[in-house]
Parts: sequence; C-alpha cells; structure tokens
Amino acid sequence: MIGDVSERSYEPLALADLRMIASAAMQSLNAVFDRARVAGLYRNRLLLLALAQGSALHYLNGTNGIKDFDVWAYFEAGPAKPFPHRKRWCSDLGPTRFGRHPDDLGYSGRRLDVMGRSIEVVSGESAEDAVRRWLASSAKSAVALRQKPVFCLFPESSFSKRIN
Repeated sequence: MIGDVSERSYEPLALADLRMIASAAMQSLNAVFDRARVAGLYRNRLLLLALAQGSALHYLNGTNGIKDFDVWAYFEAGPAKPFPHRKRWCSDLGPTRFGRHPDDLGYSGRRLDVMGRSIEVVSGESAEDAVRRWLASSAKSAVALRQKPVFCLFPESSFSKRIN
C-alpha cells in the first residue's frame, strides 16, 4: 500500500511496473550521463537494461519480496575508459504500492539502484547474447548476478524476457 514502511514488499510485479522501473532507470542514467564525465561517454552505447537480484526473483516467484529495485545497464565497450563499474546510483522510485524500506529515510518509495558495465560485443551478436556471455564469465559481479533471474527492461523487443 502507498506509504507503507516495511523491510520487503510482497506486492506482485506486473508488466506496467516493469515499464515504470525501466523509465525511472532511464531517467536516472540520463542524469548520470550529465554529471559523470566517464559515464557520459556511454550515453549512446546502451545495449540492455535488466532487472536483477531480489526484485527479479520476486517477479519470477512472487514470494521473495522486494527490498529495493536493482537495475543493471549494459553498454557496448569502446571508449578508452570502461563504464564506472563500481558505482551505484540510487534514486527514489516515489510513492507506489510497494511502499518504502525503513532504512531509506528521505525516500517516499522504494529505492532504485542502477549499476552498469561496459561489455564487449562480438560482431553480429545481439545485446541479449552479449549480456548472457558476460553473465557466464568469471567477473565477480557476473557470478553473483547469475545466481538469480535477470529480466530485460530495454530494448522493447526483449522486454520482460528472462536473460539467464
């Protein structure tokens, strides 16, 4: 319920919610591009946005509960510096039926965390396949992420499709 404060929300996630999360993540990324010089190099290189971790598991099973929403942005590598991979950008999803976490003081809704990676894309490879290949790699983040489902939020042609 809007305004509820709880460790986890058990409200079901619908396609309309995924669209709202995708839109909020895009807004967050656009703000990051404007203020972070290295991230800004990747403004036009977005391959795929994905819902991951606990919120993706909740979308799949409806029982995990949602602490926050974790969105991963994958960019095509190319610029001399990689996308800032140790950075997490947090924003307020705003009032929704998901309420807010008690530790997120100053937020009116659940926290949206956006993380990113620049990844290599093989010639002719789809964005989904490039992300799948990265998820299968030995990168520490990839190992952790592939333990739970990952769902595509962007591009629209792959929307809500499970990546792993």
